[in-house]
Amino acid sequence: MPRPCSAVIFDLDGLLVDSEPLQARAINGVMARYGIRLGEEEFTELVGTTTRDNFVLLKARYGLPESVDELLAAKSDIYLELVKTDLKPCEGAVELVRAFRAMGVPLAVASSSPGRDVRLSLEAVGIAGCFAHVVSAEDAPHPKPAPDLYLEAVRRLGARPEECVAFEDSGAGVRAAASAGIACYAVPHRYTRDHDFSAAVAVLGSLSDVQASELIPNGSRG
Repeated sequence: MPRPCSAVIFDLDGLLVDSEPLQARAINGVMARYGIRLGEEEFTELVGTTTRDNFVLLKARYGLPESVDELLAAKSDIYLELVKTDLKPCEGAVELVRAFRAMGVPLAVASSSPGRDVRLSLEAVGIAGCFAHVVSAEDAPHPKPAPDLYLEAVRRLGARPEECVAFEDSGAGVRAAASAGIACYAVPHRYTRDHDFSAAVAVLGSLSDVQASELIPNGSRG
């Protein structure tokens, strides 16, 4: 049975928006400068951690001459152009978010991505206005799997962790939500299907498997 809640927190990449293929294209756009192309197995290794950590790893592994900040800026420029033209929502995401919104449920995003990327992604799929709060990489000292992003989202929502439900696509994200005391549903995709989701209350096939009315016991919170 779904766990009743009064506020909902969503991850972004790979959960609300099908951004992982675009992330891969953007990273490979940077790596192509050095004649390097990451295959799916190498990209899968990067999913669930911050883009900065990705480039710290890639810079060390391949001896890239640019600084991590320069690599991040180059990747961001490529990615944001792709978002404008190619970003699609994940299955069931828009419908679920809008259903919660229609019920008056307070919603937040908790993402390890840069705030600019998060907001542009939400705008691209038409759900930016549904979220009361967007918590991104700049808003918490430690990325997932640390609980910081979720704790900040809970604070901004004016809720208690036990009143919230989270949705995540990665093992690191599920651990972050669980560490914050939030019940979390996992929605894996091809890059995260082998992650450890033992801390999740349930593993779903897609957000289409969720009915907003089942998670809200007595209609909207207010």
